[in-house]
Amino acid sequence: MIDKRMVRETALNLRASLTREEREVKSQKILSIVKGLSKFKAAKTIMSFLNFRDEVDTTLLAVSILESGKRLILPRCASHGILIPAEIHDLNEDIEPGKWGIREPKGEKLNPVNPEEIEMIIIPGAAFDRQGNRLGYGGGYYDRFLNRLRPETPKIALAFSCQILPEIPLEPFDFKMDALVTEEGILWFKSVKEIKT
Repeated sequence: MIDKRMVRETALNLRASLTREEREVKSQKILSIVKGLSKFKAAKTIMSFLNFRDEVDTTLLAVSILESGKRLILPRCASHGILIPAEIHDLNEDIEPGKWGIREPKGEKLNPVNPEEIEMIIIPGAAFDRQGNRLGYGGGYYDRFLNRLRPETPKIALAFSCQILPEIPLEPFDFKMDALVTEEGILWFKSVKEIKT
């Protein structure tokens, strides 16, 4: 059995080795690809995340979602590994540093939404493989949350290409992604008919 901790550490070390300039350029390419997706254009309610440390920078994507008139849903980490999807209207007024310093919706202004309202979800991760498997950061928040979405809701992961590894250790409860977007393009794990149309 492959050790999750070692795989996660390997991928995160590779990601951390990118310079700030490299991350900025690669992030711009990734966000351009995401915004070009027909499902993204059609979705009225999109759940994303705000980047932490050296993740793909999603701040401009969040701004773009708000400016386009779509509903922006962001996760708030609650106790017992629960992820609360909450709508925000202003990245300055509605956000605070949460658990581990990750930017998330403010507790006192929390506006939870029904997960079934989400039409696309954009997901972070530590490591991925070319079969659609994802290794998170160890809290299990997304693994618990994803089964609350409608089955047809596209699950789109974002990562730098250096985070793609030959093999990811799997657990029975792990969710496969529908697609992975890196600076090199898109890896589709569901059929084009299911996701792209």
